[in-house]
Amino acid sequence: MTALNRILDLLAKINDGVEKLAVNFAWVMLFAITTLNIVQVFYRYVLNNALSWTEEASLWMMVWISFLILPVAYRKGLNISMMLFRNMLKRNRVEYIIRCLLHLIVMLIALVCLHQAWQMYRGGHRLELPALEVSKAWVYIVMPPAWVLLTLAVIEGLVIDAMGIFNPATARDREDLATPTEAAPEPAVEGGGQP
Repeated sequence: MTALNRILDLLAKINDGVEKLAVNFAWVMLFAITTLNIVQVFYRYVLNNALSWTEEASLWMMVWISFLILPVAYRKGLNISMMLFRNMLKRNRVEYIIRCLLHLIVMLIALVCLHQAWQMYRGGHRLELPALEVSKAWVYIVMPPAWVLLTLAVIEGLVIDAMGIFNPATARDREDLATPTEAAPEPAVEGGGQP
């Protein structure tokens, strides 16, 4: 189990780094999209001279944001889920077996999408965004790494859940450490003043 824990720790470090980079890039691009839209409104309604490239640039950045956040969302469990059934299982062996099967399905989907994304990237060199006058490959270049990073997140989840099949308590402890707990609100002081 120590070798498995070392692999899991390595995967966690890689995925933590990916998460920090992806979230920071996403925020920068979201800020850039907002700025471009404000500039576009100014040019269109104040100067009566609309910019032709801002819509394409915003769309390009939205695609990048979606694919950058994909592995982060999967790792944090921010996908749509049926919590009713999950809460009924209460993190026992059956739930960990089902989770492992779901991880394997997601990994298969990610590998198929990786192949398709690579084909889109290669084909994107023949197409050009008309307003930006750049190859569409620049839009698609984020897709193959995103599917690889999703696969790393899936492997981490698969290893944790596989450990849960054999020892649910250990897997629950690892999950609880990975999930930040919400701080309890401080009680209000009557009278509005500090004691």
